[in-house]
Amino acid sequence: MELIVVTGLSGAGRHSVLGALEDTGCTALDNVPVRLLEPLMELESKLQASHDRLVVGMDSRQADFASEFGPLLERLRIGNTPVQVVFVEASDDILLRRYSETRRPHHLALLGTAGEGIRRERELLAPIRALATTILDTSHLSLSELRLRIAALVPHLPTRHTAVRLLSFGFKRGVPADADVILDARFLPNPYYVEALKPLNGKDWPVQEYLLEAPEFREFLQRAEDWLRWSLPLVQQEGRAYHTLAIGCTGGQHRSVALVEMLAHRLRNDVAALSIRHRELDG
Repeated sequence: MELIVVTGLSGAGRHSVLGALEDTGCTALDNVPVRLLEPLMELESKLQASHDRLVVGMDSRQADFASEFGPLLERLRIGNTPVQVVFVEASDDILLRRYSETRRPHHLALLGTAGEGIRRERELLAPIRALATTILDTSHLSLSELRLRIAALVPHLPTRHTAVRLLSFGFKRGVPADADVILDARFLPNPYYVEALKPLNGKDWPVQEYLLEAPEFREFLQRAEDWLRWSLPLVQQEGRAYHTLAIGCTGGQHRSVALVEMLAHRLRNDVAALSIRHRELDG
């Protein structure tokens, strides 16, 4: 089992790094005491495949961390355990601003200021920083940039695809609150006004056949497909777990349903995690 230890300065973004690694499918545990790491790894190795990664978060809130981490790391490496140490830091002014925004006290400030706590923690963790395989400065990184840095620093991470949901709905019942993108199909020809098609819905071939005769419907379908194929890699890169494209018509029975069904058919072989829902049909 490969071990990744995430540590560093308080307020520098250690929790965000742990979260990003966990989102890739790694097993991640935070606030692991130094003396419990070896028993934990032994237990995990019995439960999981040997190629899996274990990510643990450690920091200076544990009284023995600074003094015991070096010997622990040496024991692990002598035992041929693959270990990476990611040290997360940020500039003093950025850390001070973050503490000011959250109004949380620094655990090493005692009766002093956050600035004093940051200075003391830098001195305390300097030996551990020197042991790090990666030093990650988050001072000016957005969350999406941080995820890209982690992907570059830790190769061969398992890929977790963004789950794409195609949703049909009717505007008369309101816009879905969880939609990321909403397309309005109310200007397209409406099968509701065709007597033979009125009792059917967009899943039925006669409805789809009727709609496909309209050039504007075919254009809508193509543009929706092009948009998803263009935007999805960028959404994935940002690290989103879910992405919902909602298509609405008046009642959510014919046009929006047909568009979702046909769009899903075009994309299913190329989008790893794709699901559909028809709000007005499924209830």
